[in-house]
Amino acid sequence: MKPLVTIGIPTFDRPRLLARSLEAAAAQDYPDLEVLVADNATTGEATRRVVEMYRSNIPRLTFFQHDENIGPLANFRFLLEAAHGRYFMWLADDDEISANYVSSLVELLEADLRASTAAAHWKLMRNEQSGELMPTSSYPQRSALVRALRFIWRSDDAFFYALHRTDVLRQASFGGYWWPNRGVTLNWAYVYLLDVVLRGPVLMAADASVQFINHDYTPKAYASKDGRLVRMASTICRRLNVHYLYWVKCARYLTPLALPLVVGTSLLSLLREVAAFGIRGVRRLS
Repeated sequence: MKPLVTIGIPTFDRPRLLARSLEAAAAQDYPDLEVLVADNATTGEATRRVVEMYRSNIPRLTFFQHDENIGPLANFRFLLEAAHGRYFMWLADDDEISANYVSSLVELLEADLRASTAAAHWKLMRNEQSGELMPTSSYPQRSALVRALRFIWRSDDAFFYALHRTDVLRQASFGGYWWPNRGVTLNWAYVYLLDVVLRGPVLMAADASVQFINHDYTPKAYASKDGRLVRMASTICRRLNVHYLYWVKCARYLTPLALPLVVGTSLLSLLREVAAFGIRGVRRLS
């Protein structure tokens, strides 16, 4: 018997785009699928009407509509807590997945009980018609320390929309940033996913046809309207905070002898990030 898999789709005021993600969920070749849509208090009935269009194609489809906007992070967590599946994945309301996505990733997780997550290839769409496969990291190593060091060095969150063991994902956490980024949720996935990496390997599908298809050109609610210098200062502060939270998490999971390696790798990664950020800034001005 195939295990139940839950797809959680958070959405807010984008019914036309939501249809794309629901279409992808309906096209899955996996037989035991639960799909949850959580609308973050969009006004009107357009979102509900789009969901109802797919009810006949997705037997286990549940629609939640919050009475007030609880924020994107809380909406993501709401879906995770509402899931009944042994495995869980988030799907953004403007993205899609290949028809063999769930079935292929379930097969990987069922074959390796140590693994926390199974990820697919990441296709980045530049517009509605064209896109390209992007480098995607996996962390298959047996050692939690080695996985953590590789993740901290790369800070790659491409497997956020992968298929996770639900019980592992529910143990992950993000408590928020310091001032001046308190209340900001950008990059929260990095902090959240380190818990997943520490708890077990992150596997990668060998078949390149297994794809998460990211439509990154669509408007983002979190796009900053601040000036360049403010954005730069805020970004640097946030990245410092992210790496500090890496240290805190590793201190809980790993032995004290491992922490110097974690801190050293983290500081080198930060230097690389700041240097790359500065180079991009110079290029924009030239």
